[in-house]
Amino acid sequence: MQNRDDRALEILRELGSRPAAPFFEENVARYIMETLGKIGVEAYRDAYGNIIAHYKNVSESTGTPHPPIAFMAHMDHPGFEIIEASEDRIVARALGGVPVASLKKPTPVLILLPDGERVSAEVVPPDKPLSQDASERLALVRLKSDVALDPPVPVVFDLPDFVLDGDTIRMRALDDLAGCGSILAALERIVSDRAETEMYAIFTRCEEGGLYGARLLAEAGTLPKETLVVSLEASPVIPGVSQGEGPIIRTGDAAYTFDADGNQQVIEEPNSDRTTTSWSYENQPTLTVNPDASRITTTYNADNRRVSKE
Repeated sequence: MQNRDDRALEILRELGSRPAAPFFEENVARYIMETLGKIGVEAYRDAYGNIIAHYKNVSESTGTPHPPIAFMAHMDHPGFEIIEASEDRIVARALGGVPVASLKKPTPVLILLPDGERVSAEVVPPDKPLSQDASERLALVRLKSDVALDPPVPVVFDLPDFVLDGDTIRMRALDDLAGCGSILAALERIVSDRAETEMYAIFTRCEEGGLYGARLLAEAGTLPKETLVVSLEASPVIPGVSQGEGPIIRTGDAAYTFDADGNQQVIEEPNSDRTTTSWSYENQPTLTVNPDASRITTTYNADNRRVSKE
């Protein structure tokens, strides 16, 4: 029988061998669906390309003693998308959290062709802006060999798929294939142990581009309202987060309280600072009290237009 830790690494290695960029997660999604099918967990793709898997093994006599829990991870990683390929130039748009440095100097990348071939190239900064909209984050692509390109074409950084260096994993897309792999490994163990619980596994698209998959899933009301959602992320080393010291559980950077109309009434920061806002029956902010006790009062005229703020 395969060691469970070895199996978890095997899953991560398989995921890493399937490069993905925002909106180009199909190979990762296909592997996830195949793995879920092999272990017998019910799963489907929603209208937005997210994967929703559901495991439920609960005694009819006792029912579910606690709300279901959903573990969520995203299938994409920062990369590029070739949007123009002509004889004169090849232009790529940065997708997600692409480091600024990679847009300011030649950076090795791999172009992913539909047949699975990877073509070595570089993204290079242009001599002059390629668009009047600076938010576009465009760069030129310099091929190392001639190849026909039919945009849109995904591009990823030329980094290792997966390397196990002692106790350290080095790979292109730990964020967030580590989350995807952890969920799959956990599901395999839960199914094998026939654990009595109810769990959802959610694998979302295009988190790096702006939480597209997760936001659409939330708006669709896919999960039962009482579900506890835990997002699994691979974090960089930051104050309070050290490699090798186990998982970090965060409940959010702030707590928000809303009224029945969806107006934000209270913001409570981790240091216990509170900001409170009162709202009119027209759902307009009238009074905000800041953590330092300063107050902002807003008044409106008969047409509900703001006339003062002080």
